[in-house]
Amino acid sequence: MEMSGYQDISALEKSVANAGSQLYTMAHKLHAVERSLDQTAMEQMDEMEVMELLESMTEVKNEYQNLRKDIQEVQQLQRDVSTSIRYQMTNMQQTFQMLKKRIASTQQRRRHPRDQLPGPAPVAAHPH
Repeated sequence: MEMSGYQDISALEKSVANAGSQLYTMAHKLHAVERSLDQTAMEQMDEMEVMELLESMTEVKNEYQNLRKDIQEVQQLQRDVSTSIRYQMTNMQQTFQMLKKRIASTQQRRRHPRDQLPGPAPVAAHPH
């Protein structure tokens, strides 16, 4: 695999880790919102608590949008890596077939050297 393949895989791993981290953060924030809703009845919430709740929900929404972008980036990197691997496999198969033909050709010449190399010219018999 060439160096760009390693870089693609490395970028893919980083994107997956980043998406996982964002997913964890988003889950943590959602859990905090759920806890605050459980602890306080909606009628008892004052305006400040409602604003904090809305802010938390906006943060969760933004985290979700960032996560979606990261997942799309991961999917694109996966497609790029797959394409690169397919290209390299095709290249390797072509190289293998070429080398196989060369080896077969070399072995054929070794088995039948008289057929391949010009021999001495036949001597014509002179009638006396």
